[in-house]
Amino acid sequence: MQAESRIEPWAASPVWFRQPGKLHAGTAVLIALSASVELVRMITDGAGPVAFAALLITVAGAALARRRPWPGLVVTVAGGLISALAGWDPIVMWSIAVFVLFSFTLQGMPAVRGTVFVGAGLYLMTAIAQDYDFLSLQSFPAVVSAVAGGAIGNAIRIHQEYWHSLEERAADAVATRDLEATRRVAEERLRIARDLHDVVGHQVAVMSMHLGVAEVNLPPDAESARTALDAARTAVRSVLLETQRILEVLRRGTDDASTAEPAPELSRLPELVESYRQIGLHVDATVDEVPATVDPAVSLTAYRIVQEALTNAHRHGDGTATLRLRTEEGRILIEVVNPRRPGDASPSVGSGYGLVGIRERVESAGGRLEVADANGSFRLSVVLAVDGSDLP
Repeated sequence: MQAESRIEPWAASPVWFRQPGKLHAGTAVLIALSASVELVRMITDGAGPVAFAALLITVAGAALARRRPWPGLVVTVAGGLISALAGWDPIVMWSIAVFVLFSFTLQGMPAVRGTVFVGAGLYLMTAIAQDYDFLSLQSFPAVVSAVAGGAIGNAIRIHQEYWHSLEERAADAVATRDLEATRRVAEERLRIARDLHDVVGHQVAVMSMHLGVAEVNLPPDAESARTALDAARTAVRSVLLETQRILEVLRRGTDDASTAEPAPELSRLPELVESYRQIGLHVDATVDEVPATVDPAVSLTAYRIVQEALTNAHRHGDGTATLRLRTEEGRILIEVVNPRRPGDASPSVGSGYGLVGIRERVESAGGRLEVADANGSFRLSVVLAVDGSDLP
């Protein structure tokens, strides 16, 4: 509850207050209005050419400050000093300098140095305007206004940065939460699939083997028994295929093939990499063109391996990862490297559920897997045959 009470005042601030562009535009309007009023006053009171030049220099400095903050600030203050030296009251130039200082600090420029510079300039121009009376009390309000302009601009900038950091943290929390929920559901489905594979698949395979042995050892005249055994083996193969289909449904999470999305494959790796970049993982990816002859099962396996590796990098790494995927001599080589987050207490190499799933996928595709954790970096290397054959 205390955290909520601290955030509510910030959340209640108007939207325009958190938009630098509108604040800069408002400052420019105030500067234009001030300069216009001063121009009318100069014309009415018959100001000399130097005073007009000082106003022009001040406005030019304010315009320059938006693109070149320091030169613009210097030119603006110089215009006010010229006005004071020419004997013209520099109060409008003084106000314009404060507006420019506000915009200056709002851009993230050094607030203290900018405020000290403008404060000193305003002090000089007001003292000069008071017949060089450097102890005049009218000089101190100028310094105070400079401090106020610089402090307000800097405070608004800090508030904007804080607000943007809250938005980024909220977006990252939502993305991470959704990713974790999806991961947990997928892990549960894979666990069920593995259990079915271990229990049903093994027993069916043993049954098929015993039926084959029984058929081989039948006497030559036992045709009816041989026919029954052959039908039984056919039924066992059907059960095995149906079990494999159920396992695939569990892995996909849907049994509607007509409405399901296409199975992920290597051609969709750029989309996968981009999705991780959107949640804050900086991925340096180099992916070779995948040959058209790659086996679909191998393509799916490679895609899932990369997905799991990048998930581990996001969870346990420092926010960066390197992905290399290349094809050579009929093989697909995958390598994912990520520095570990300092102080991360993740499981040892090969002990996490994610790595168990990767190892099972690689073994099912007949590939090779190597994992290493040294010098603060975690490296995962996988080699798969393009045609899905077992590697030696």
